[in-house]
Amino acid sequence: MHVAFIVLLIGILLAAVVWFAALGVLQHRRTRMLARKAHELDLRFSDQDPFDVPRRYADFAIVGCGHSPRAHNVTYGRLDGLVVRAFDFRYEIGHGTRRAARHYNVVVMEADAALPSILMWNDADVEYAPIALRQGQGRVACWRVLGAESLAAQLGYACNAQADYGISMQTIDRALMLCVPASRESRAYSPLLALAPAALKSMARPGSPHQDADA
Repeated sequence: MHVAFIVLLIGILLAAVVWFAALGVLQHRRTRMLARKAHELDLRFSDQDPFDVPRRYADFAIVGCGHSPRAHNVTYGRLDGLVVRAFDFRYEIGHGTRRAARHYNVVVMEADAALPSILMWNDADVEYAPIALRQGQGRVACWRVLGAESLAAQLGYACNAQADYGISMQTIDRALMLCVPASRESRAYSPLLALAPAALKSMARPGSPHQDADA
């Protein structure tokens, strides 16, 4: 019985070693893929956080949803002439045996002027919605909304391609933040980088999204 227990324990330890090694390989491949994509877009890349993201974006809801926030795999530079930063973001919820990590793909793009204040959280990620939206405020399609619903409708229309991936959006001052829960299906933050310029422009464009589509 004692020998069987030791054999089982060794097997578990070996499985853990293999799992962590495989995870490390996958993370390394992902980092290389993000670096290559950044180069293709004429952007810079760092596997660390050169901007102290948790402090710089502390006012955004996602940064305040938990504790021990951290960013890595940061792509940065200018896209369509505007400052952009994309990164993998994680924070923790709970403590002790109930501690768990949440992972998101995030893009922040800065406009030339202040933007209307809007917070939109996707129903697909409602379990982890900011407290201010837990009870629901306004609604636009699959998002709970704080802010002008007419502008939220335009932003939601611009971001509709990522709606099924759980995209949420928020503006503070001149910055627009797009985020999706990290998963294989979300394909890192590359789709958010492609989406950000149009999403930002949608907030400066008058009229309804349907009017724009028909124009």
